Amino acid sequence: MANNELDVADKRIKVLFTFGGMPHYLTALLKNIQRKGIDVLVALPDKGKGRSIGAGVYIPDEEFEFKVFHLTECSGWYRKPMLKGLKKLIVQERPDILVFIWPYILQLVFDPFLYRTLRKLNVSILLREIPFQVPPKGSIAEYFRHNPYMTENGTYLKNPGIFFLLWQYVLSVIRSIYYKRVAGVLHYAEGKGNIPISYGVPADRIWPTLNSPDTVVLTEAYEALKTAENNARNGRKIIHVGRLVPWKKTDLLIRAVSLLIKEIPDISLVIVGDGPQREELENLAKELGVENNVKFAGAVYKPLELGKYLMDADIYVLAGMGGLSINEAMAFGKPVICSVCDGTEKDLVTDSVNGYFFRPNDVYDLANKMRQLILDPERIRSMGEESRKIIREKVNIDTVSDRFVEAFRKVNAIRSTKK
Repeated sequence: MANNELDVADKRIKVLFTFGGMPHYLTALLKNIQRKGIDVLVALPDKGKGRSIGAGVYIPDEEFEFKVFHLTECSGWYRKPMLKGLKKLIVQERPDILVFIWPYILQLVFDPFLYRTLRKLNVSILLREIPFQVPPKGSIAEYFRHNPYMTENGTYLKNPGIFFLLWQYVLSVIRSIYYKRVAGVLHYAEGKGNIPISYGVPADRIWPTLNSPDTVVLTEAYEALKTAENNARNGRKIIHVGRLVPWKKTDLLIRAVSLLIKEIPDISLVIVGDGPQREELENLAKELGVENNVKFAGAVYKPLELGKYLMDADIYVLAGMGGLSINEAMAFGKPVICSVCDGTEKDLVTDSVNGYFFRPNDVYDLANKMRQLILDPERIRSMGEESRKIIREKVNIDTVSDRFVEAFRKVNAIRSTKK
């Protein structure tokens, strides 16, 4: 190995992440990345939570093992959030790699001075994304003809008009610019590479890092609760964990329970989470006559407390969008029933192995999948074991942080040849 290659291998790589906030799961991931030899720096909005973070996302107040810089978040002239002072921070800290997320990646397009500075300092740029509902380049009309666009209210736009398609074309032009300027892409899920590839990103510059909560802490909670688990549960219990917002489609899950109540009178649903839809969902349960079978537990964040709810349940169901709650349920040995989420579900759930997929927005198919599983205790047990195995062997905080570190080392090696 040449001397300069040795220097690259030995040097700690400095990576600056941009985030709209610091949810608890991100803290654990970044700690692991730092402990594996990467110098982690994070740029956050000065209030700790930017506009890109959804309602009800839990942002804990905690100390960090890595450097955190609070920048002012304001609206760019393009009417999307931007981090003011990012260029100055880059000049000050001289990172080797800058990791953008949406919408801060737009600064790479609309701030020529920032891009010029990054090039001058030889900073490699990565985009961390999950291109959900993003058509391949040149296939906008065809894509949305076969894939109806889901709005934030959880409804589908079945007949997009000309203005919607024109806006998608504008977004496609913007993507063409930032995909051309990045050194690579970090994806939350496997199987998403066709999007950046269609924009010209080489396949070997796309790294599916996946995503994970702190599975070490979750496993410790599981082991602590396993010995105290009451195997003689009363009734058949479904659990859902997540914010109470339209795109989670918790209403669909409540409706599915109402369809099963006559056949399975001891079925119950525990909803762990809070949000702007809570009152609406509580009223729905009353309207459907299942208020005694549906419990709203509120928001729970501590692993041991969350674990008690999960250990007491038979099946985890996610009726709408989401991702990491699936990881959490699987860490506690739960089979999963879900539909189209954000793409990460395909790396976690294998149909008929550790759960089932149901047709999107189809309450009858959801109820049928719930019926199949809730009436089969042996299948619940075997699928739950498969869920634990997937978390233990494939998708956990250690394997995910390894994927990040591998990507950073490869990007830095390429960067070093440009010096």
